[in-house]
Amino acid sequence: MEIRKITFTDSKNSENPVIIEQNEDITNFLETFRLEVDEVIELSDAMYTVKSVSKTEVDGKNEISIGVEFIDLIENQPTA
Repeated sequence: MEIRKITFTDSKNSENPVIIEQNEDITNFLETFRLEVDEVIELSDAMYTVKSVSKTEVDGKNEISIGVEFIDLIENQPTA
């Protein structure tokens, strides 16, 4: 079944979800990343951890909603 939209919502910033709606962009994303809980993905030049995945059907096409959590790479870098 065709996927027409993927929406990514950051648990700490739900006001600005990232939405992928172009067929080519959806295909490229799904070929690059697995949508599994605890998977690390890149969106808009930032890294996120997948926290939840849900799928709904609208007009015979799937819409996927992904809950993500921003990974602060500066905060998480090892210190010597």
